[in-house]
Amino acid sequence: MTTYNNQTGHHDLPVDTELPARLALLEELGLHDQRPVAELDALADRFADAVSDLAGGQVFTGIINIITQVQFFAGLSTPRAAGGHSTGQASASRTERTMSRSEGWCVYTLDRRLAFVLDDVRDWPRSVGNGAMHKLGVQTYLGAPMIDPATGISLGTACVIGRQVTWWDSEAVELSKRVAAEGVQLLKSLPARRALI
Repeated sequence: MTTYNNQTGHHDLPVDTELPARLALLEELGLHDQRPVAELDALADRFADAVSDLAGGQVFTGIINIITQVQFFAGLSTPRAAGGHSTGQASASRTERTMSRSEGWCVYTLDRRLAFVLDDVRDWPRSVGNGAMHKLGVQTYLGAPMIDPATGISLGTACVIGRQVTWWDSEAVELSKRVAAEGVQLLKSLPARRALI
């Protein structure tokens, strides 16, 4: 769990006790080199589209996030067109795939080992000073941990972010869990196929 740091005026990040085991598993799976994965981009697209449908056409970004010493977006959705669906066109955002562990909410999702729902990120005290909120204009977050059932190790998260407050319902939360489970299955099957961008 995170704690409030009186010296910095912010909450400290959770201690990632699983990091060594996660790094070893990623190495074993051939996924330690931080390269984007086409199948995970497609999964992020499907996640963003499905959430958009549930939220009445709002625009979201889907992310399949592998967390090591940094956050690496091995899967990242393409920009959304009107109506919220993928345009299928590559964009500069696909090249911006790393983020500090101190930004965003995925490190907390990883630590909780449960789906994390922030209808309005401003309502959560630990969002104060969060770079993703201020630099990217993120107002809402929904994520679930990607836990390998064979080892119990969390590899990262599947999440969506958006620029409008969103009241997440149980259907969206269950969707995030299914996407996270599918993300783990894809990660574990990739070394045989290595379909990388």
